[in-house]
Amino acid sequence: MIRNLLRRYGGPVLLVGLVAAGVVLVGLTLHDNKPGPANLYTVRRGTISSLVRTTGKLEAARQVRLAFRSGDLVKRILVKPGDLVPAGTLLMELDTTQLQKQLDQAQAQYEISRFNQSAQAEKAQANPGNTPASPSELYALARQSQLADSQLENARSALENARIYAPFDGTVLSVEASEGDPVNPFQPVATFGDLNRLQVRADIDEIDVASVALGQAVQFSLDAFPGKSFQGQVTQLSPSPTQRQGSTVYPAIVTFQRPADLFLRPGMAANLSITSLSRTNVLLVPNRTLETIGLRKYVTRPRSDGTLDKIPVEVGLSNPDQSEIISGLNEGDQVVIPQ
Repeated sequence: MIRNLLRRYGGPVLLVGLVAAGVVLVGLTLHDNKPGPANLYTVRRGTISSLVRTTGKLEAARQVRLAFRSGDLVKRILVKPGDLVPAGTLLMELDTTQLQKQLDQAQAQYEISRFNQSAQAEKAQANPGNTPASPSELYALARQSQLADSQLENARSALENARIYAPFDGTVLSVEASEGDPVNPFQPVATFGDLNRLQVRADIDEIDVASVALGQAVQFSLDAFPGKSFQGQVTQLSPSPTQRQGSTVYPAIVTFQRPADLFLRPGMAANLSITSLSRTNVLLVPNRTLETIGLRKYVTRPRSDGTLDKIPVEVGLSNPDQSEIISGLNEGDQVVIPQ
């Protein structure tokens, strides 16, 4: 009997069954689209900061490249990288054998000239009745003395140019020569810096440079110390751009207080977040709740009957996590957080 009914009414029964199943499926789908409490965000007030993110490296605030002002073979290197030395310490020296001989000769000529002048003065004082020295003789003595002074000063300078001294209290960061190496005048042979005062040198992309200004707060981390956060501020921003890997950037300096419990080193990589603008007591929503349609921003808000409605909003300050809502929502409103 059932088989006969199926043969007679099988088509209509199947159609009715599919329709009924479709109604149930649609009902389940609509029910699933209703946001639960975990999918809603309550609009609240807070503080938001616009951030400019970039990277940089630590460097000594006082750092110099050292070079001899004359050329010869390197005779002595008295320090190694990492040495902490006071100002005025002799660091390196060229072969000064010939320079020392020149200085000794200049010193002897200087003493002879002084002796001749002194002898002439004593002679005139002891025998006032004798014929005084002629103007040409006096001029020759004076000229000889001036020339001896100049030669002595030049010999001393040449000797000092063959030596490198620590310009201030600091640390030898690198030594780029070895004893016996020939060097040219002003060829860098060492790097010296004050590691008690460090700074971060960063590059600001041309897209972000309009948002960066002197005095802005900076938070940064170092790859060498994961989990540690450091605070500083922008103290220099170059008005002239440079090219870095095909991009136009503006060099900036971020100063900070070096922590006493960490040994920071020049060259450490830093990840910076520069607070370019901050606003307090404003309405905030997570960026995930915003949807861009055309040129406008929208949020999805649940109605009282459980259906959803898209609401246009005006967005103000934004950062990678959240955005300020200028109009379109009120404090306490709920919006959907997409899954």
